[in-house]
Parts: sequence; C-alpha cells; structure tokens
Amino acid sequence: MLRNLSLSAEYFTGQSNLVQEFYGPCLSVSSRYDRSVGYFRSSVFILIGPEVIKFAKNGGKIRLISSPCLTVDDIDAISAGYKKKEDIVSDAIERDINSLFDCVEVAKNTEALATLIAVGALEVKLVFFPEAQGEYHTKLGVFYDNSGDSVVFKGSVNETWRGWHERGNHETLDVFCSWHVGREELRVKNNQAYFDELWNNQINSLDVIPFSKVAIDKLKTVAKESLDDIHSNEITDYFVIGNQNTNNRATVESSVETKRIPLKHQLKAIAEWHKQGRRGIFEHATGSGKTFTALVALKEHLEFGGVALVLVPDKLLHRQWAEEIKGEIAGVILLKAGDGHNKWKKDRRLYDLTSPIEGMGKRVVLATMQTARTDMFLQSLHQGEHIMVVADEVHEIGSRENSKTLSIESGSRLGLSATPKRYGDAEGTFKIINYFGKIVQPPYTLVDAIKDERLVPYEYFPKTIRLSAEESEKWAKKTDKISKEYARSKRDNDGNAIASPYLQNLIIQRSRIAKKAKAKTPLAVSIVKEHYQQGESWLIYCEDQYQLGEVLNSLKQEGLAPLEYHTNMDGNSEASLDYFKNFGGILCSIKCLDQGVDIPKISHAVILASSQNPRQFIQRRGRVLRVCDDKYKAVIYDAIVVPLSLELEPTQLSLLKSELQRSIQFAKTALNTSAANELINLAIDLNIDPEEVGLMDTDGIEELQGNVNNE
Repeated sequence: MLRNLSLSAEYFTGQSNLVQEFYGPCLSVSSRYDRSVGYFRSSVFILIGPEVIKFAKNGGKIRLISSPCLTVDDIDAISAGYKKKEDIVSDAIERDINSLFDCVEVAKNTEALATLIAVGALEVKLVFFPEAQGEYHTKLGVFYDNSGDSVVFKGSVNETWRGWHERGNHETLDVFCSWHVGREELRVKNNQAYFDELWNNQINSLDVIPFSKVAIDKLKTVAKESLDDIHSNEITDYFVIGNQNTNNRATVESSVETKRIPLKHQLKAIAEWHKQGRRGIFEHATGSGKTFTALVALKEHLEFGGVALVLVPDKLLHRQWAEEIKGEIAGVILLKAGDGHNKWKKDRRLYDLTSPIEGMGKRVVLATMQTARTDMFLQSLHQGEHIMVVADEVHEIGSRENSKTLSIESGSRLGLSATPKRYGDAEGTFKIINYFGKIVQPPYTLVDAIKDERLVPYEYFPKTIRLSAEESEKWAKKTDKISKEYARSKRDNDGNAIASPYLQNLIIQRSRIAKKAKAKTPLAVSIVKEHYQQGESWLIYCEDQYQLGEVLNSLKQEGLAPLEYHTNMDGNSEASLDYFKNFGGILCSIKCLDQGVDIPKISHAVILASSQNPRQFIQRRGRVLRVCDDKYKAVIYDAIVVPLSLELEPTQLSLLKSELQRSIQFAKTALNTSAANELINLAIDLNIDPEEVGLMDTDGIEELQGNVNNE
C-alpha cells in the first residue's frame, strides 16, 4: 500500500534519487497512475520501462494527458479556421507516430506502447489551448492503490529523463498523501478533482480531445496480442540510459527525442564551446554533422527557456534546416523568415515569439541572411541575452551586407563552417571572429572525417592543360590592366589596396579565361571515355552554360548520354538531379558542389571550373566524398592550367601558384599522395618553392579576388 512507503514531503535532485526513492516505489504498489505532462513523444517512452510493464501486467491503468507537437503552420490553420482544430491536432499526433515507426532504435518501445494502448492499460488524451497559443505546462501526477489511498505529486518534474534523474535538470517535487488528515488531504482531493475535470474536458480555458483513432489503428498493427508477449529486457529503459550517460545531458535527450546520438567529436566541440562562454565557431569538415552538433547545443538552450535564431545563406539550406529542426526538436515552434515566408512580419509575430516570456515553449526563428539583415527584421526582433544566434556557413555572414546581422544583441553564439575564414577578406573574417568568438579547438578536419568514416577516402588525379595562344594573350592584356589599376588603387590604414568595382570586374574577367580554357572540354571527354563504366555516378563540374553545352555535345558525339543540371534549365531541373541520384550516369552541372547540395552517390568528379578560393574547392571536394551504400572511395580528376614557360608567359605566375595551391592541398590527403609529385617537380622546374603554395595567399592582386562577391 502507498501509506506503507517512506515518502518525504518534498524531493530535490542532487539530494534525492527521484526514481529509486519515489517514482519506482509508488508505481510498484499502485493500481492507477494519472499524469498530465508536456509533449506526447518524449513522455511516452520514459513511461515504458520494466516497472510500467510489471505495473500493467498486474492490472494497473495509466491515464496520460499530453500536449501535441504543433508547427507554426498548424497554429495558423487553427487560428484562421482552415480546418477543425481536432483534425489538425490529430494530424500532428499521426506525424509523431509515423516518425516513431521510422526509427529502428525504438522499435521495441513502440511495440510496447502500442500493446499498452491496445489492451487498455494506457489511455492518452491531448490538451491544448483553444487557439493553440502557448503550451500546457501543468505537471501533475496521482498514484492510486487498491486500498483507497492516493499520492499526489506536483512540481517542475517533466516526464523525461532530465526531469527524473538526479543528474538531469535541477528539479523540485512536492508530495501530498491522502491519509495525512487536514490541509494535505485537501490538496490531494483538489488535484484529483482537477485531473478528472481536465480528463473530461471541463476546464474552459483548455481543449482536451481523445487520441487520434488513425494513430491508434496504426499502432495496433505492431501491438502484441497481450502484455505477456512484451519482454522487459527487450525494451530500452531510458532511466538506465540516463544513468549510463550522466556526463552529458544532451546525449539522453537525443536518445529519446531523435534518431541520432552525438558522436565523440561533436560532444567534445560542444564542451569546448561551453568553456569559451558559449561563443565560438565550429570549423568542421563537410560530413562531420555540423548541423546536428549545433542542434544538440541549441536544444539545450531551448530547454532553459531561451529562444534560438538560426541564420543561413540561401534557400536550399533554409529548407534543409527547417526539416532538421522539426525532426530533431519535439514540439518546436518554428517561425520561418525568407525563402518566401513572410508571416513573421504580421502582428508583431517576430517580436512576440522572440520575447523572453516563460511558458511559450521551444521557439526557433529560421531566417536567411538576406532577410535577417534588413532593417525591418532587426527592428522587429526582441534582442537580448535570451537569444542564441546560430549561423550556418558562417563565412557568408562576413560580407558587406550580411554583416549587418552582426549587430544583433544575443547571449550564446555559434558559427558553423568547414572554412570560416573569408578568402582575401581579412576585414570580413575579423567581423565574424569578433562577433561569434574564436574557432573552437580542435577543428574537425577532412582527415578526421575520413578516419572516422564520415567521408570516404579518395584518389586524386591532376591533369595539366595549357592556355591557347589566343587565351594566353588575353590573360597577359588583362594582367597589364589589373596591374595598372592596382597601382592606382586607394589604400586602407594598413596600406592594403581597396579594390574598385572596375578592378574587381577585371579580376573576374581574367579568372574566367582560365576557368573556360578551350582545352578543358576535350580533356573531360577523354577522361570519361577512358575511365567511365556503366553504373557509376560521374559529375562534371562546369564553369558556365557555354562550357556545359560544349561538354554535353562532345559527350553525345561519343555515343554517351549525359544529364544536365543547372538552375536556369527549362522545365523541371530537379528531374535530372533526381534521376542521377537514383540511377547514376554522367551529370554535367554548374555549381552543383557548392554549399547545401548533397549527392552522396557521386563516385567520380571531373572539376573543370577550378576555383582559386580555398573555401570553394575544399567544400566541393568534401561533397564528392559523402558516404553512400556500396561507395568505398571517390575519384577526383582536376584540370590544372599551367604555363608553357614562365619566361615566355610571365604574367601567368599568379595563376600557376593558385592552381598549385589547390592541387597540392588535394593531393596531400589523397590515397595516392604521389599524385602531387608531378606538380611539385613542375614547380621546382619553374623555380617555385612547393612549400610556399600550400594554402598561402598568392599576391596582393589575387587576394582581392576574395572580395569580388562581397555584397
């Protein structure tokens, strides 16, 4: 009986083990357990442990009232009356059930949940505010035994590992027993009556509806015939997981709420970021899981009532982050800004959602940098220490226009990039470091990612070509104009040249001479003819549509059937990309390896549009190395433009250094490190020290090229 237990009037984490001293003993002698708590998805699994299965097998019944995980679109639909709120809430629950079915790691727990519901041991209802604004936060539990005694507990404890475990959140729990005559007995009766009224939807300020029938029917498809078919040793006990991972609170929440658990390098990065005062930049290679690492840190911030602002440079990343956020953070309220999303402008929505008000739930604003830098956005945002700013591809935020967002007042700050430093833009890099903090040590490099099998190893084959006589002459003339304009340029306080728009344009024009060299098309065709095999996935990376067209036509003349992909295509450009992702082949593309585009299936890449910007070529290489089933390595062919002779073509020295720095960098981490030998010998023959071209700047004029795309 409950009255035979030795229960305290209150419990505190750190002083008591809430599970061993209170929760477990009460459940073991009870016949009914009523609980109102936060979100459905994170709540059900902490309930399903060996104690609960034993409780149910002994005839115990659980009534659970929980909140649905509504999106901003759900809330808008309820407010506008587009659909019945009951239907919208049911749809939200069905989304959660579908996600549970997709997660192999919790399959046995899902079966146990389904069986508990199917046999009537667990009944669930959903509670929400009439207009779906705010969250239901009352945390109440009532244990009943067969003798008529009951125990009520209230406090900050949520039905999660963080709430119950002694090394989780710092929680308080007040306990009231029905056999203590007087004020305590009255508290028990009042709370029992409150729960019954809530269960019967008799509280005017709240709506309570039954659990979705569609969701129940789907759960029943995996339910066992009886509770005897559920074996406690097969299900994951999240209390035990909590005890095994007390050194990192985020690990357990990731186990319960997501399909992924943070890896060693991700946890280490977050720990070092904390040491830096929760400010810094993760310099992590493509494939390292930067987005997920940031979400782990972000979820912790939200758990303590903070608000997160995520900034991304383009529409594609905006969409990818939206999916990641909704998939990883149960019950998140996500407000999108940019990429056609304008609801943040209405009725002070952005200001209200980012205000430091308790009880508003887990709130994230996802904005493109182009939108976030506007005066309207900055003035509408409720800035302050409660805001955590996360910037993906953080190097992009250092541009002239994007850096306006660096005026946002916030507490925690986190930048993400494989290459956070801006090429040739010391001022922009300084702005980024000054705002977000220094790079969190150690960086997670491409070598680390390959070693940890986050990326596949690769072979690298540089192929040298030369400019034609006509192209070489054009290069020399452009270089002469650049040198004269460079000499006339104004200087900053440090004596560095300030590139005029005219100088910037000249540099762009000259670089395109090498990128579009006529010799690149026959080189690409010869490589494909010699090495391509049916079933492989080859990507030919072109500079522009003219070069792409030349390569396409030349391959077709050889009897091949290449695909085409670029954003200016007529019709559905995604069809070619989807076909390539599914079936492979040869894909000729423009900017298909830049940030945000992932095609793990790529087995071979021919890079014709050689970039002199380390950020771009490092990024492109990383995307070729994405892990995929039956992909054990990647092969990269690189067109390297070299002069016939520096004595005859001295103006091509800076071009040669830029080409060598990329190629030697690629070769250093390739399986065939000897690939660089030919280039090293070439550099020596041309009286260039190979050690000087690792990843160093070439000359003052070339450095200016990094500023060309600054907005």
